[in-house]
Amino acid sequence: MLYRFPRLLLFFLLFTGSILTQAHSGFAEPGESFAVEAPPVFSEPHDTLMEVPLEELFQITVTSPAKKEQPVYKTASAIYVLTGEDLRRTGATSVQEALRLVPGMMVAQIDSASWAISARGFNNRFANKLQVMIDGRSIYTPVFSGVFWDEVDLILEDIERIEVIRGPGASLWGVNAVNGVINIITKSAQHTQGGLVSAGAGTMVHTIDSFRYGGQASPETAYRVWGKYVQRAPLDTMQGMEGVDDYRVGRGGFRVDWNHSSSNTFTFSGNYYDGELERRNRNGFVSFAPPQAGVQQSNWKIDGGMFLAKWDRKLSEDSDFSLQFYYNRQHRRTFQIADLTIDTYDLDFQHRFQMGPRHEIIWGFGHRFYDDSFENTLGFQFDPDRRLSYITSGFVQDQIVLSPNLWTLTVGTKLSVNNYTGFEYQPSARLLWTPDPKHTVWTAVSRAVRIPSRGDDSLRINQPGPAGPAITALIGKEDFESEDVLALELGYRVQPRKDLLVDIATFMNFYENLRTLEQGAVFVEATPAPAHPVVPLTFQNRKSGYSYGVEAAVNWNPLDWWQLKTAFTWFDLNLELEPGSQDTTIGQEEQVDPMYQFNVRSHIDLPRQFEFDQILYYVDSILAGTTRIKSYTRLDLRLGWRPSPSWEFSVVGRNLLDPHHLELATGTAQTTDLSLIERSVFGQVVWRY
Repeated sequence: MLYRFPRLLLFFLLFTGSILTQAHSGFAEPGESFAVEAPPVFSEPHDTLMEVPLEELFQITVTSPAKKEQPVYKTASAIYVLTGEDLRRTGATSVQEALRLVPGMMVAQIDSASWAISARGFNNRFANKLQVMIDGRSIYTPVFSGVFWDEVDLILEDIERIEVIRGPGASLWGVNAVNGVINIITKSAQHTQGGLVSAGAGTMVHTIDSFRYGGQASPETAYRVWGKYVQRAPLDTMQGMEGVDDYRVGRGGFRVDWNHSSSNTFTFSGNYYDGELERRNRNGFVSFAPPQAGVQQSNWKIDGGMFLAKWDRKLSEDSDFSLQFYYNRQHRRTFQIADLTIDTYDLDFQHRFQMGPRHEIIWGFGHRFYDDSFENTLGFQFDPDRRLSYITSGFVQDQIVLSPNLWTLTVGTKLSVNNYTGFEYQPSARLLWTPDPKHTVWTAVSRAVRIPSRGDDSLRINQPGPAGPAITALIGKEDFESEDVLALELGYRVQPRKDLLVDIATFMNFYENLRTLEQGAVFVEATPAPAHPVVPLTFQNRKSGYSYGVEAAVNWNPLDWWQLKTAFTWFDLNLELEPGSQDTTIGQEEQVDPMYQFNVRSHIDLPRQFEFDQILYYVDSILAGTTRIKSYTRLDLRLGWRPSPSWEFSVVGRNLLDPHHLELATGTAQTTDLSLIERSVFGQVVWRY
């Protein structure tokens, strides 16, 4: 498929050029200026992508890399920012879809609601080396080390930006921020005043309906309330039939921002969701006696909610602190796990101050407490079925000005204690050189760890054996150790011209103590009856390796009404086993991530408030489980119209080059219906008042 890509890219550019020619000659009136001012988006500081100068993008303020506000060009990490306007112009219906645009991110849709998302490799259903947060609140699950992406759904118009860090962020954000950090930052209530009603429908996404209303409770207090309902259609399967993967979820929430004074700000937010997902398991474990496997079909139930309270206090121009608490509940009922409940309690404090003219110190501490409980099934069992887990941590970071406006060194470490492996340390050092505001060179060395999850430690999964009454049991290991990485990074950002931005990052990661599956001696179980042989596969830390790659992003405004954005990723992973290891997953794990990825976006402002947007993707072939997935090229088109400040209409066509393609197979016995991502269309109407 790779040999076809240059021709497809040429077709894409010619197609775009023909649209531009038609737009310029056919839409514009004689003497009419082609640079049309679009109607305002009430909650955005700029009206359209074209009205944001590239110099401003180079200096856009981010908070995730250093836990403080700083411009991108002064950031010594590989960061990419998706703005709210990016989300609107790409026609994304979810955060997961939007993350495809970020260089270095591996994104694959598994079925209507399930996704595999990782940074710099190791992608699967529960990618365990990526920290994901919403407004600084971790949504990483301690059960399987990953994210339940079917529980992540926001009103996209309320997202201010998504900050994506590729590379370790553990010295600030703690364990599990090994290969990257995603922080989804929502808008304050002050920036979402007034009402919004959105209704959308399509072929793959049957319905997305949402509302939001924001107001002022007092001159100092702003609020918003919101609700959303999503129904996604079942996808066709590789078996040639309609899948059983419907997705129906409703959710609602609120946010209150209270500016008590110029020095004190309080934020309170919460949400609740409830829904169901239809699923079919063709090879589910149903009995210890033959036949052990059978077809299971049921409605999965998911529900939960969260509450967050945060206090920000400004002590002086050079000093501030924040105190945040959140509670989160997740509840799932599936045929794999009859009942799962996770309660998370988290308290986090941080303080920033200036120490002399050259040192800026940020320090803090936190405590996260998990209470999980399970109702075991024949196939999935946890021992014990309830556990209290914790992570207690502290960090300190010193940003040292070696030479004003030229050289900056940032050093720091995160120290933590957890109930699985005890003490962990995660240091980093980052050097930044900014010879002028248009050039940034940075390098970093970091260590990060992924601590064990409940699945690594105490999970047992029973699967039908190869023959007879025997079963295969995947069994967790109590003394499973943390996986760790030593990461070396080098990056360069440059704005060679007023209309051009280039951002390049390279890296090399060295991994130790990676998870393997080791077969043990066969034994016989008498309980539950009948007596049956068990082939045990246990988790152990007997794998190491290294990865390296290049990630590049380019923004170019060739004309004041036309913007091009590209993202390119080249990645390679090499793993090796310790002598005597019997792990058989190493070859699949090395090939589960595409070696090459590329996307190019074109955004065009047409006359009379029309918008035309195009995205062309290329993703290289991979090996997922035992399934070879071919490379694919995807074209998405969006046509939007904003006839007034109150109304917006859009229609999006996705995957227009092929009727369908496969993106990922989970490789587990529980997911044998392989879903095809189909050609689709989606239309949406937004009313702001």
